[in-house]
Amino acid sequence: MKKIIVLFIFSQITFAQKTIVKTFLHFSGKIDKYPIEMTIEFHQGKDSVSGSYYYLKNGKDRAISTEGIFKNKEITLTETTYIPGKNGNVPKKTGSFSLHLNSNYEVSGVWQNEKKDKQLEVKLTCLENLSEFNPKSYSYKLNPYKGKAENTNGELADNFLISKLDIYNSKKEKAQTLSGFNTVIYGKDGEVELEDINFDGLLDIKIPIYFPDRIKYDGSFLYFVYDKTKKQFIRNMKLEALEYLLFDQKNKEFVKYEADGSGNESDYYYKWFNSNFYLIRKVQSFEDNDKTLYTEYQIKNNKSVKVKEYQK
Repeated sequence: MKKIIVLFIFSQITFAQKTIVKTFLHFSGKIDKYPIEMTIEFHQGKDSVSGSYYYLKNGKDRAISTEGIFKNKEITLTETTYIPGKNGNVPKKTGSFSLHLNSNYEVSGVWQNEKKDKQLEVKLTCLENLSEFNPKSYSYKLNPYKGKAENTNGELADNFLISKLDIYNSKKEKAQTLSGFNTVIYGKDGEVELEDINFDGLLDIKIPIYFPDRIKYDGSFLYFVYDKTKKQFIRNMKLEALEYLLFDQKNKEFVKYEADGSGNESDYYYKWFNSNFYLIRKVQSFEDNDKTLYTEYQIKNNKSVKVKEYQK
């Protein structure tokens, strides 16, 4: 506690800054007869979009990157794959999408290869329920300010911090203020990410944060889950204790990755149950072992109970 007090006792110098807002929407469907999962990242106030997609038969580890433009409900995306070369992977444009996003957030259109001599039909459905909560009806404003925080040398250094997020409805009325934190962010641009992190179909809030006193694992998020009954975002500090997480909408689970840089890696997979989350699987690889260790858990009496362990 003393360390926190030392870090954040300083005058707050606020300044006008537009908060960057990103919305991650996930789509499920097909290219021709081939099932795919697609993520599109929308930037509030801009027409640029980016993301990725993968074929279910190939798995998420072989996702294909995309970037393009969203304008007047039309989405154009160019895909890039990486081809192994002598000096590493080389990016190569392999195709593009011409898509239409309707009022129900269903996507339809075509994919064509780079030579433009082959076209396939695309039909996708949005996994999020935007009729219940649509980020377009709200605006978000962080309060970046200049201050000092401890760096890796144990010295107080200049940084940008945030202590609240104001949320406004379409009438420009303040709907909610999220506060109770004092944390460092990357650079001077405050950022808000909207993504469904508990897989109930509603968008939640992630705020990227920075740990300037760390060399490794120096980034994470503040997590706020949307409560549709209260129509409010509720901070989830249990999620924050796990720090940086990746969310899998298809399998409705999220994962925390750990690596020591010496070939020892651990992946922790979690699922939500009754408004809480539990460890369901652990995958570990070791520097001195060519086999991977798998540990599986079941949720029993509100606890993760180990039921199986094996190597392959």
